[in-house]
Amino acid sequence: MQWRRAVAGLVVAVGVVGLFVTGVGWNEVLEHVRAAHPVTLAGALVAGLGMLALRGALVKRLLAPIDGAASGTTFATAYLSGYFARSALPWGRSTGTPVMAFLLARDSDSEFEDNLAVVAAAEGFNLVGSLVLAGIGIAIFATVGGGSIDTVIGSLAVAGGGGLLTAGALVVMFNRGVARRVSFGFAARCETAIGSLPRLPSVEGHLTNRIDGFFGTLEAIQASRRTLVAAFGIAVASWLLNALPLYFGLLALGVDVPLALVLVCAPLASFGGIVPLPGGSGGIEVVLASLLVATAGVPADVATAGAILYRLTTYWAHFAISGAVAVLVSVFGTKPALPIDRGL
Repeated sequence: MQWRRAVAGLVVAVGVVGLFVTGVGWNEVLEHVRAAHPVTLAGALVAGLGMLALRGALVKRLLAPIDGAASGTTFATAYLSGYFARSALPWGRSTGTPVMAFLLARDSDSEFEDNLAVVAAAEGFNLVGSLVLAGIGIAIFATVGGGSIDTVIGSLAVAGGGGLLTAGALVVMFNRGVARRVSFGFAARCETAIGSLPRLPSVEGHLTNRIDGFFGTLEAIQASRRTLVAAFGIAVASWLLNALPLYFGLLALGVDVPLALVLVCAPLASFGGIVPLPGGSGGIEVVLASLLVATAGVPADVATAGAILYRLTTYWAHFAISGAVAVLVSVFGTKPALPIDRGL
């Protein structure tokens, strides 16, 4: 059933992008894409693959405090299979998180709730990293760019303000134990309700223990300053490599946009992923092309071609690689990690 939902979502996603390109001018956009310089485009692809590797490195670093966590090739296959679910399912950032956590737990000696806490924390670090990189881009462009980016500043204020407000609220809730108390209380009531039903086995302590483990893992991550610093650095670096494919893609089209502006546009475009389609397809392309037109004065057909190339060298490249791994795992299954893997 999940596969059917994923395929249906992808068909709709491709259709939405096709409608967007048709509205701008199908022939013009396609002509620009075909004329893109292949060597420069290869650079965009390499940067996009580097971003995928760093996203995996972030999850791997956050797994360090967890006993029996997946490692080596076991981690790589589980992570990429989970990343495929994140890319293929609608609202992948939320629906893909538990899937990735389940796969990481299934192929290791760690618990699901521990992996869920790690994957959720990684998403939080990625959000903060995107806002930090956008802020750096704004600062650089304002200092040496000499241009007007009022549209970008307004977008950053809205997106960044909302993101920071959400992050701040979550930090307060977790630090003060509000989220833990609310979740624990809700789970306890559910256990009591289920236990009162006839012919059902008791689940007392099952949900509450898992919630306790989830928050315990978050606290272990928070307690390690070295882990926090490393995770933050990896998140920002991954967003830098996420922005470079846009820069190289535009260069491949013969458009020289300041790198600082690209550092702003790429993270802000990710907020277009709020649309309920796999990978935020349609929303990200529209937001990104609109930002390029409004801030850099790039013609609409060229900006759309740049957005398409950006997505081909990031989202669709990641989708193809992680999908291939997911298919291989589905066909051949997974094997327990070798002893040497545990030491990696």
